[in-house]
Amino acid sequence: MIRSDRLLYELEPDGFGGRHCEPWEKWQPKASQALPNFPEDVLKQWLFRHWKGVLCNWGWLDFQSMRFELESWTSEQIQSQIHTPHQDIVDKLSRRMTNPVFQRSWLVRQMQETGTWPQAPIVLRYDRDIPMTNGKTLKAPYNLLEGHHRMAYLNKIIEQGAYHQEQHKIWIVSIPLH
Repeated sequence: MIRSDRLLYELEPDGFGGRHCEPWEKWQPKASQALPNFPEDVLKQWLFRHWKGVLCNWGWLDFQSMRFELESWTSEQIQSQIHTPHQDIVDKLSRRMTNPVFQRSWLVRQMQETGTWPQAPIVLRYDRDIPMTNGKTLKAPYNLLEGHHRMAYLNKIIEQGAYHQEQHKIWIVSIPLH
């Protein structure tokens, strides 16, 4: 697999993490040119907003070969088929959802009102388990790359028997084998 960490370094938004970060409108053209297969929504919610986390956690993946498809999955499919090597974080976030402080979160409120997430999470589809550089493993066939808060909150909504839609949008990412 071709690593993308060098490419991601080149795509760092100027001033990332600081008070005067490069605006999306300025960053987007260079990112779209470097990664023409990326939908604009994915560029914005994943690479632009979470650049450092993407670099640290996923820079070893081949970003230039990624292909995206927006799909609609049932709640049951999402809960039974999508894995994450960060399940401990998802579980912790899910437990926090009942905390009154987290009840004020715009994301929690929106998901409780609409019964789904405001943006589709990003899920990697792969034919075999992939060992990660941190010693963990991405379990085939589906692994969550982005959207751990949304996944946690959906799980809690379902667990509580609260209103949730039966269908949810997700971005499925495929990386061809080299």
